[in-house]
Amino acid sequence: MQLREVQGPPRPLLEQQVTPLPYPVAALGDLLGSAVERMADVIGVPCAMAAQSVLATTALASQAHANVHLDGRIYPLPLYLLTVACSGDRKSAVDHIALQAVRDWERQQWIAYGEQLKAHRASMSLTAKSPTSKKSAQLALDAQPEPVQPRLLSAEPTIEGLVKSLCHGLPSMGLFSDEGGQFLGGSTMSKNNMIKAITHLSTLWDGSPIDRSRAMAGESLRAYDRRLSMHLMLQPRLQDADIKDQGILGRCLISWPERLVGQRLYKAIDLTRDPKVHLYQQRIAALMQKPWSRHTDGGLTPAVIELSPRAREAWIAIHDTIECESGEFGELVNVQAAASKAAANVLRMAGVMAVVEESTVLEDMHIQRASTLMDYYLAENQRLTEQEPLNKLRAEADCLLRWLIKKNWPPFRLRDLTRNGPRFARKSTRHTFELLLQLVTHNWLDNDGDIFEVRHVPTQ
Repeated sequence: MQLREVQGPPRPLLEQQVTPLPYPVAALGDLLGSAVERMADVIGVPCAMAAQSVLATTALASQAHANVHLDGRIYPLPLYLLTVACSGDRKSAVDHIALQAVRDWERQQWIAYGEQLKAHRASMSLTAKSPTSKKSAQLALDAQPEPVQPRLLSAEPTIEGLVKSLCHGLPSMGLFSDEGGQFLGGSTMSKNNMIKAITHLSTLWDGSPIDRSRAMAGESLRAYDRRLSMHLMLQPRLQDADIKDQGILGRCLISWPERLVGQRLYKAIDLTRDPKVHLYQQRIAALMQKPWSRHTDGGLTPAVIELSPRAREAWIAIHDTIECESGEFGELVNVQAAASKAAANVLRMAGVMAVVEESTVLEDMHIQRASTLMDYYLAENQRLTEQEPLNKLRAEADCLLRWLIKKNWPPFRLRDLTRNGPRFARKSTRHTFELLLQLVTHNWLDNDGDIFEVRHVPTQ
């Protein structure tokens, strides 16, 4: 049967997507950067994904120990990171390795807490049975507060639960989840609770006091010098639907790496014995074991890190450049929310790197390296803001076209594709027909009646 010519050249099925920049791993320094490269290589994830997990973990381990001070301003060290990745991209695997030393510390604390709670209850029981007046017994009981639950990591808290934990539990915590959609899509981020949740998260990022007034007795809270770092790993569908309009994004360091599915051949390497990863784990463990300096009210008293003269000069230049580029005709005009917090995030990342590298002063190299990282995050923010949303049907049609070309399919009918085509293209006859319609409409298939053939367009 003679196939009919399609009029006009083929038209792209997808808008050209801007390729993400490679993550500047070297800017993380020898300790963190080497660990990131090894994790990425062995686990089979992009360096950007490994870097997100490592940087978030390092911020969590560092945030209780120091603040950056500059001209009377205090910059706490928590970082908020968002990583966009599909199911099966090994988010959990890389997060497991990055957080291993933190989870080991937390487990030790829970074991100690269990023993302390048992001893506390035994002591209370003895005090209650002692032959003293009720008033004396009550005073003795009040003088023996119950041990604090050592909840460091939380994956899916309510915002009220998170705030209470910071006030009555550990003053430094991490909101970490490799299924961040459970948090963003849960009741905490529902329409009724979203503004409240974002306000609390923004306040915690800023390092402001927690202040909650309630009519019910015992529900009002006031707490100073609490710290929270966050790393949520999200499915791509949440990028447009749930996150885009939330004001918290300006404070977040966002990365959406390219996928490596199909390229991740198994590597018989034990990362727990890898020297570079081991050094990283040792340093994180040392920071976790280092006692926190605390006020009598339970708040943290982090050490002061100041900038060297050269570092101060470099940061001011970075701050002013970002501000100028955020104006009406500047390069950062479309990402003003992220740009407005970029200089502060430079100081935070520089401070985190200084702490993990055991430096008591922010040097020029810390600022320059943090600035390089911030350039990446601003570029990612621009890429995700400016590119067109992905059309799923056309994306599948594009994938089907590439499959047909690779398999060198001869002229075929609809039923041939529903029987022997790729799985994604044969969910239903209707779905298969819609994919073919996209290819015909965009001039990638010739068709005559019910017979289709891929157009072989000569290369230009």
